[in-house]
Amino acid sequence: MNKPNKTLTAAAALAVASLLTPLTAPADEPPSQEELWRLVQEQQKQIAELKALVQATRTEAEKASETAATVRGDLQQTRAQLDATTAAVEQAGTQDTSAGEGWWQRTSIGGYGELHANFIENGDDAIDFHRFVLFVDHRFNDWVSFFSELEVEHVLSGNGKPGEVELEQAFIRLDWSDRFSTDAGLFLVPVGIINETHEPNTFYGVERNLVESNIIPTTWWEAGIKGNYRLDNGLSFDLGITSGLNVPTSGGSAYRIRSGRQKVAKALFNEQAVVGRVKYTGVPGLELAGSLYYQDNMDQTGATDFSGLLSTVHGIYQRDGFGLRALYARWDLSGDLVPADAESQYGWYIEPSYRWRFSDFYGELGVFARYSDFQYFQGSGIRENEVLTVGVNYWPTGNVVLKADIQHFDNGNNNAGNDSERAVNLGVGYQF
Repeated sequence: MNKPNKTLTAAAALAVASLLTPLTAPADEPPSQEELWRLVQEQQKQIAELKALVQATRTEAEKASETAATVRGDLQQTRAQLDATTAAVEQAGTQDTSAGEGWWQRTSIGGYGELHANFIENGDDAIDFHRFVLFVDHRFNDWVSFFSELEVEHVLSGNGKPGEVELEQAFIRLDWSDRFSTDAGLFLVPVGIINETHEPNTFYGVERNLVESNIIPTTWWEAGIKGNYRLDNGLSFDLGITSGLNVPTSGGSAYRIRSGRQKVAKALFNEQAVVGRVKYTGVPGLELAGSLYYQDNMDQTGATDFSGLLSTVHGIYQRDGFGLRALYARWDLSGDLVPADAESQYGWYIEPSYRWRFSDFYGELGVFARYSDFQYFQGSGIRENEVLTVGVNYWPTGNVVLKADIQHFDNGNNNAGNDSERAVNLGVGYQF
């Protein structure tokens, strides 16, 4: 209910009181005709003022009523808008949560690179910006993502140039649940230690270790589909079907596994491969893993029929500053092999290390030693190698590293072909 204006009501009451006052004057002196006329005129004037006050009160009340109606309408409209907004928000919560984001908010860019200088005893010294790599990743929504890695090797590529431009990864990942995901496309084969994690700030030594270069043909990628399943106790399982190697059977690289990488560049797909891995990380600082890779025919041209089985096991342990890495990898080839010496190719290494932290400003320093023993077939015979490497890594910050090491080769794993040779290597690397 609308209430009348209190000021106007009080004024009306005073006017009525003033109007009635003359009527209550003493009657012992009757007024004259002129006084009566004056009194009538004053009363008419007061009646007119009273009417004006009443009309003003009515007008004010009507305005208040109109204002209340307007407020009620605004409130109803606001309530309707709020209900519509609430319904839209609730509906959006059941849809793609990334719909409101720009693509740039769901895209990330990273990369790594490394420069090497090699000073070889009785050989040619060399300097090379070995790798420049860019990562481009994109999240389509909460469970569908894209990952890629584009690499330029040795700075220059093209006809007669030493380098290459390579697409090492380009795959779609579907996270079906917190435990299970699948990768489809071009991805790194899940074998060994550094094939999947090979950024320069993540390992010791200027060059990647020679076991995971000659026995495991790192960096090694294939096309296919792979699933990963993870348990709460630290166990995880990988299983994939991929494109395969095409190992040459003649010439200077005959039966050398590394020379069989097709890099999914118009690659022969006559034979597929199967790869699986079991990994355990349930204890802080510890990683244990084993992998198997099998391909029924390693010569995709069909000229020679032979199968290949790669088996690898490795362990990584890190506690405080102390670290230890160890790996064993072996190829077993069977079939129409000439010569038979190529049937078994294997290698192993052990690498203890220790790392100190100076401060947040000056970073960390690490020293290491690595002993490697491996043999592989190339061209016309087995190449047996023993390599001892000792060196130092300095991380001024976690994603930048300066490296130096000395290598001693036994049995001629070098460009000059000597039975014993040393090399000093310097490097700088980064990741972002």
